[in-house]
Amino acid sequence: MYLTRLQLSNLRSWSELELELDPGITLISGANAAGKSNLVEAIYMLAALRSTRAQTEGELIRWDAPEPQVMRVAGTAQTVDGQAEVEVALAARVGGSASSARQRSGAPLTTKRIRVNGVARRASDALGAIRAVQFTTLDLDLLTGPAAMRRRYLDVAIGQLMPSHASNLSRYQRALTQRNALLKRIAEGSAAQSELQQWDDLLIAAAEPIWRARSDAASALSSDAAERHLSLRSPEDPAEILQLTYAPAREQTLQESRRRDLARGSTSVGPHRDDLLIDLDGRPAANFASRAQQRAVALSMRLAEADYLEAQGGDTPILLLDDVFSELDPPRRSRTADAVSTAEQVILTTADASVVPFAHTDLTASLMITDGTIHEQ
Repeated sequence: MYLTRLQLSNLRSWSELELELDPGITLISGANAAGKSNLVEAIYMLAALRSTRAQTEGELIRWDAPEPQVMRVAGTAQTVDGQAEVEVALAARVGGSASSARQRSGAPLTTKRIRVNGVARRASDALGAIRAVQFTTLDLDLLTGPAAMRRRYLDVAIGQLMPSHASNLSRYQRALTQRNALLKRIAEGSAAQSELQQWDDLLIAAAEPIWRARSDAASALSSDAAERHLSLRSPEDPAEILQLTYAPAREQTLQESRRRDLARGSTSVGPHRDDLLIDLDGRPAANFASRAQQRAVALSMRLAEADYLEAQGGDTPILLLDDVFSELDPPRRSRTADAVSTAEQVILTTADASVVPFAHTDLTASLMITDGTIHEQ
């Protein structure tokens, strides 16, 4: 799979951009704050259908965009099944009320529209039309950040292969919200405990397919990540064993956790509490691995994600590397370059081209961002 065309308008620092792309390795250089990460973020939105950096989607709309404020990213990809066109547009709502938090951030409330091959789609139906894996310098958060980041790592990979997973997550979240609201009403004396059973049944039914999908994905990703981690090591380095273990939050049934849930006013077991344990030689990598080791683990997990999407989906995903090589030592840069170069398309950014371990002859294109424009160099 490879992207052939990208169009942006009013996305963060970009007012307008139209870019033609080819398979192979495309290098995008530019100074810090030139818009490189925004460009990678836009491409990844074609796969994930949402930003991985924005707290609210309104942040994506260029702050000085003309009225009516609309952000749009569209891309055309060549896949094994033919051509796929994906468009994501966000329009600032006019005349609606905003929460105080969003008013302070300055980001407007938005309405989202998604189209695949020109037809309006729900996000759950549009996932997987274009597939991509994104590497960033923030990937250490996969190890050291909250469990929600590791759940998202699993869910994004699954969702690109199985769009119904997004629907299952939404269904579960709706039931969870209703059960938590009921727990609070029970605590206030305005509802009876007997009302919990119907929401328990709905929550369990919604949770089961999520648990199954995450368990299967974690097993495949663990095997791939272990192999990738060994391939990234130097010959003189010890052969450390990387293991990913899915830890579903189902140690108790909802019935068994009721007393605790009533005291807390929230549901304490279920997919929203799951984690993915990341161990290196049997010890938590977040606590015992050095920063260099953690970086190697994060890279291995992203490479495993790409392997998983290719093996399960029958097509290589687009690989997006946002200034990743600047964080690596020279030997690991070289091994990482070898690992990603087999992909059909790699789009990488850098502020310093000297750290990129590809020769000019290895590149399909070398682009430079200067003063908000992108051109060949």
